[in-house]
Amino acid sequence: GFEPVAHGEIHLHGRRVSAPGSTMPPEKRKVGMVFQDFALFPHLDVARNIAFGLRTLPAAAKRQRVQELLRLIGLQQAGETYPHQLSGGQQQRVALARAMAPRPEILLLDEPFSGLDVELRDQLAREVRSLLRRDRITAILVTHDQLEAFATSDLIGVMQHGRLQQWDSAFRLYHNPVNRFVADFVGQ
Repeated sequence: GFEPVAHGEIHLHGRRVSAPGSTMPPEKRKVGMVFQDFALFPHLDVARNIAFGLRTLPAAAKRQRVQELLRLIGLQQAGETYPHQLSGGQQQRVALARAMAPRPEILLLDEPFSGLDVELRDQLAREVRSLLRRDRITAILVTHDQLEAFATSDLIGVMQHGRLQQWDSAFRLYHNPVNRFVADFVGQ
């Protein structure tokens, strides 16, 4: 929904969400987005940032979901803190929680763990994968970190100059690369 479609159509779960001259409002698409640069609302505290997409939930359910996500990202005590008071890694975790809060059908993740230390990145990636499975959310993760892709993804797409070279399981990428580029990219 950030750019209008010039050609073709975009369908999600059988619903047309975008075509030339016709666009479903972003809030009705059930798509979450985690930006590489966080894009948190500076005038909202952490809890209100996370609750932003939960406008239709009753207050008690909204508080419960926010607390669940604060526990997931390890910031239980930071609900009343503002984004500028957090480290970059903490801001990234809040952005992830905000995107997951309304339980989108699809979650787009643009390098969501890149600003975190290795230990926290691994732990959060496992927890996020578990929560995505539990909530049955499809996620599309963009990363340059091969280990992250192999550890968190069911299917992996390897791209070169904007073209998809192979879309496959980690096992098949490693054992049956479709071309020399994929073989070199994945490793020996």
